[in-house]
Amino acid sequence: MVSAMEDKVKEQLQSLKLDPIVEEYVISVAVSVMEDGGKSRQLKTTLAPMLEDTCTDDEILTNVTHGIYTACFPDDTGEGDEEEQDFLVDCRGIILAYAGKQLLKPTNLQLIRNHRYGVVGNNGVGKTTLLNRIASGEVNGFPQDIKVLYIQHEVYVDLDCTVLDFMEEQQKEGGTEAKLIQDALASIGFTDERMQSPVSELSGGWRMKLAIATAVTQKCDLLLLDEPTNHLDAASRAWLADYLVTLTSTTVCIVSHDYEFLGKTCTDVMHIANLSLSYYGGGFSSFATCRPDVMEALPTITESGATAVITFPDPGKLDGVKSRSKPIMELKKLTFYYPNADKPTLADVNAKMTVMSRVALLGPNGAGKTTLLRQMVGDLAHDQGTGKHAGEILKHHNLRVAYIAQHSMHHLEDNLKRSPVQYVQDRFVTGLDKELSKRETMKLTPEEEQLTKKLGNISEVVGRAIRGGELSYETKRCGRDDETFWEPMGSLKCKDPYVMKLCLNYDEKLKAFQSGAEVRPCTEKEILKHLADFGISHRLAQSGRIKGMSGGQKCRLVLASAVWNKPHLIALDEPTNYLDNETLNALASALRNFKGAILVISHNQDFVDQVTNEKWAVDQGAVKIIQTAKESRALRQSNSQDALDQSASQETMSPSSSHNSLAEGAQ
Repeated sequence: MVSAMEDKVKEQLQSLKLDPIVEEYVISVAVSVMEDGGKSRQLKTTLAPMLEDTCTDDEILTNVTHGIYTACFPDDTGEGDEEEQDFLVDCRGIILAYAGKQLLKPTNLQLIRNHRYGVVGNNGVGKTTLLNRIASGEVNGFPQDIKVLYIQHEVYVDLDCTVLDFMEEQQKEGGTEAKLIQDALASIGFTDERMQSPVSELSGGWRMKLAIATAVTQKCDLLLLDEPTNHLDAASRAWLADYLVTLTSTTVCIVSHDYEFLGKTCTDVMHIANLSLSYYGGGFSSFATCRPDVMEALPTITESGATAVITFPDPGKLDGVKSRSKPIMELKKLTFYYPNADKPTLADVNAKMTVMSRVALLGPNGAGKTTLLRQMVGDLAHDQGTGKHAGEILKHHNLRVAYIAQHSMHHLEDNLKRSPVQYVQDRFVTGLDKELSKRETMKLTPEEEQLTKKLGNISEVVGRAIRGGELSYETKRCGRDDETFWEPMGSLKCKDPYVMKLCLNYDEKLKAFQSGAEVRPCTEKEILKHLADFGISHRLAQSGRIKGMSGGQKCRLVLASAVWNKPHLIALDEPTNYLDNETLNALASALRNFKGAILVISHNQDFVDQVTNEKWAVDQGAVKIIQTAKESRALRQSNSQDALDQSASQETMSPSSSHNSLAEGAQ
């Protein structure tokens, strides 16, 4: 029976003049589809991607696949063929464009009900743009009677409400009962205590779980996920994969560069290439087997020589630091409590960094890594009003720091309608970084603003110098504008907290000047040149809007903006998120070549090994240095020596082999 079907399929394919190897494979797939009960339409859907290079005419393909089926089943009337697939979404001839660039020519968007699709393709082909348009219903012919939930890579950035309050607010329209909300959160792993904690304090992994909880309660028909494994450690990724498989009544579309995750979750693959959508059933492993040429084109983490380029600006020397081993930042007995917390998030932490330090903060989700990093870069105030804080962080007063937050949308959310060039111009129009002024450690509260206007209080900082061997600041006082007063740092620390904020703001003014702001004008030409160093094209930078950029492009824009002022220290919280693997290689290469210090949090072990030389373990409030730079150098030298020894061992065996080969050739 099978042999007869193969002969009939081969006969119908003759008109296409396929390569013999391709023809043999197409025949085997066609027979398999029909054995599983597939008819003409299923044959066309399955074979179309395989024949796209030889059969571009849709009508010819329809005739060929119909001919294959009728030849094999001449008595079948074909009744029900059009209904053999239960499509949740069946939009024919859709087109897609962004920033003046065509992303999809007329092609079909077809999602089978309750299937899980992995959306793959090279960077820039429109994966995230497609999900954005689906979520907003801006696809021609998209059904209006289905409920769509879009979980993006950015999840609830700066919300001070509790997890439970947030969920109740999200469910107002649906009228979901509080008990059902609590049950949904509990099913995801939220304890009663965590339900009462602020959303802003959740780690990336728990934010993603919170997003999934909204899907549980809203019972959507179509769930869209954009890079869902970002911020997740191995345990959380495994949990998410297992959970998605249980969604038997929801259609799912997942954009991800984590191919192992797609292999565990997807029933189908949607491949975007050549301005078209192609579909493959059987899961990601079947897709990889069916299209090894496509898999080879998709970048992998282990690839070297990435074509994407990221280049960090040279920070120059740090004034006053003549030795590269001299500390530029030191933590002394640092203890930190969040408000209403019984236990410290950080307890008695002692550590230091030099301009040569390349530190990785390691530990499970929720261990306090991000809290420590934010303390070190000055993004989180040491005193949270608890009265329990202790210790201090000492920094070189000329140290320029770039901080890229774990949730990068934090920097872009107010500028989504602007172009990348407009965003950078507005952010640095005065030479200072506007993002810095938003930090709680630098922004004066309304009450503190009033204190600057109180007679006799310090109202402004106008100078800085070393006087009598101690760092001092020149200040003005309210009511005495014609005079200035020099005060040492030790004295200023004892005054109202707003005074230190004034000092920090003045420090940033000097740092901007020292970074060359006066010779690096914030012009379009200069910005385009800088963005090009981060793989953002002139067309996208000028004509595109941030709202429509992919996750990887947004992350590179945030990265480029953060280092505009030539930092000595780059601090990155999960920098590999939103980046395709090709750009990840470029980032690793750029960090290796960076002439300053690095402080990084990442669950990507290969990335950590490439860019860091120190490892600090963070867990249960404690910070332990588990690998120093010296130990890292010794380990690398040992590994290099082992490699040399192995190479030498192989060479000792090669003369005999080479001699035999030459001898055989001579004979």
